[in-house]
Parts: sequence; C-alpha cells; structure tokens
Amino acid sequence: MKIQASPDSVDFATLELLPVGVIVVNDQGTVLFYNHREEQISGRRREDVVGRNFFLDVAPCTGVQEFHGRFGELMEHGEESVAFDFTFPFAMGARRVRINLHPFRKGSDRLCIIFVEDLTEGAKVRESILQSQRYSELGEVAAKVAHNFNNLLSVIQMSSELALERAEPAQRRNLERVLEAAQDGAALVARLRGIAQSGLASSRQLLDLNASVLTAADFARQLAQGAAREGRQVGLRVNLAPGRLMVLGDGGELREAILNLLRNAIEAIPGQGTVRVLTSREPGTAVLDVIDDGSGMPPEVLRRIFTPMFTTKGDRGTGLGLASVHAAIRHHGGAVEVDSAPGQGSHFRIILPEAPDPRVQA
Repeated sequence: MKIQASPDSVDFATLELLPVGVIVVNDQGTVLFYNHREEQISGRRREDVVGRNFFLDVAPCTGVQEFHGRFGELMEHGEESVAFDFTFPFAMGARRVRINLHPFRKGSDRLCIIFVEDLTEGAKVRESILQSQRYSELGEVAAKVAHNFNNLLSVIQMSSELALERAEPAQRRNLERVLEAAQDGAALVARLRGIAQSGLASSRQLLDLNASVLTAADFARQLAQGAAREGRQVGLRVNLAPGRLMVLGDGGELREAILNLLRNAIEAIPGQGTVRVLTSREPGTAVLDVIDDGSGMPPEVLRRIFTPMFTTKGDRGTGLGLASVHAAIRHHGGAVEVDSAPGQGSHFRIILPEAPDPRVQA
C-alpha cells in the first residue's frame, strides 16, 4: 500500500500532543506528518511542508545535510535510533536543537519519526528559574541590610537638613544634592523591604521622564569628575525631547535606574569618550537611550548582564546595578533593550508606556 503525503493517512494523532517537535518521513525523506509544536519551533506551517523532502526542500542547511547520509544508513540497516545536536538557522533566528531519529515500519513501508527538541528555549527557561531564585535570595539579603542602612541614611538626612539651614548660597546646591540622594536612598530601602516581604511595593504617580533624566545626569556629572581624577576623560551630553515626557511610576526608583545606567556607561569608558543621553517619543511610549563609546561587551557577557550577582568588574562590582535596572523598568511596565559589541561601545534603550500630560489635555 502506498502512503500518501498527508498526516490524515498516518495514524499519529497522539503525536500532536507531545511537547517536542515531531516530523514523520518515509525512507526517501518525504514529510508525511508535521505536528503543531514543530510549527512553533520552525515557524513554518505544516501545509507548506507535508509532501516535500525534508532534507532537500524543507531543511537544506549544512547541519541537516550532515545527518542526511546517516539517515540513509539508519533506514537501510534498521538501526534503533540516532541523535544529533546542532544549531539550525530558523527563519526567526538560529536556535540550538537536538534531533532524534527513530526508524520503524508501518505495514510494508519504512518510516522514521524525527523528534526535535528546542535546546535554546530550554536553556532560557532554566536561566529564568535561576534568575528568579537569585532575586529571592537577594530579597532575603535586602531584609537583613535594610534596617541598618536606614539608620545611616537617617543620620545623613538629618545632618544635611541642619547644615542646609545655615549654609551659604554657594554651598546650598551641594547640600541639596546630598539630601536628595539620602531621600532616594530611604525610598530604596523601603522598596527592598517590599521585595523581601511581598515581592514588590512601589507607589505610582505621574512623572516627567525628562526631569528624572536631568536629576540623574546631575549626579552622573559628579561621577564623570571622579573619572577625571583616575585619568579618564568622560563627557556627558544630554538631549531631551521637547516639553514634558510623562510616565507613570516611582520617581526614586526611576532616577536610580537611570543613574545606574549612566554610572555603568561612565565606567565602561577606559580612556577618553562620551556618554550620550537622549529622550524621545514614539507612538504610546517614552524612550530613553544611553549610548557610550566604551569598550563594549562580547555576546557571552551580553547574555548575562541582567543576572543578579553577575559582574565583570571583579571586587569593584556587586552584580546588582543592571539587575536592578531591569527589575525597575519591568516594574514600570517597560522594557530594556541592549546593543553592544567589543570595541563598539554599548547602547541601552529604555521603553516605557507614556502617560497623558494633564497640562496639555483639553
């Protein structure tokens, strides 16, 4: 009996339910069945695949060609199974996959089931679980640190307020910076306590992203001056979108996230360079770009930069700066995008939902 190239002609309905990709081919490599999970992995519809030769038409890449010959041997000699791991250039991007070939007979026909496991997706799931565990551990540490740190901030805040009352005009701006930093620090402690106790607890109010950037840039200039004392020359350029750029969020948390990005950008410049800070509007969103012409990051570092406790700075780093940026922007309903390469600097983009500005509403 000749089997037609149709999933209905082969009774493999149960394979539709498996959590891995499933492809059934005959001894010539013609696709007879292609399950829904394989459609998701490959980004191809089964009606575009069934009836075509898997090795020559459907997946004619180098990795597949390497085991095409092995498939022939498998079908000819009736071996039990064979497996391959390789990177496949899917239309949606390259992914690491594991292929298992299992030959079998249906009547007089020799067929083969190809199981496709997406290793890239599995690695992402494992990393996500690991990152969640690290955040949990971070919350436990935060609860222990918060109490003592809050006492220190109270002393700084009280002393700054007393000094501000008697300060000369020339000194007032510096004291105001110290007081504002202490207030943001106290808000940070409150958020750390919230993370330890219930996962998250941040107030939300209308904020001007431009104003938050200006405040963070003011502090960042002090960091750039510190870099100059180390023999590095770092310039800071700020270019803001016209008017107010409103978002809904926590002012201290947002300023802290921006300052962390600016601090990282300044520290990434080994000699002389510039950090550019830009805000802009896109449909429904407020965008912040932080661009440096520093040393950049290789792919293996880029994949892990938002992982808590991961740092490339040795004893100088805590591994919490970019992790806290990612968490803060996620809490605000936004996203962080990164583009970087060795020797080409880094470009961080923060995308936040834009909120209506009550001043311009009719």
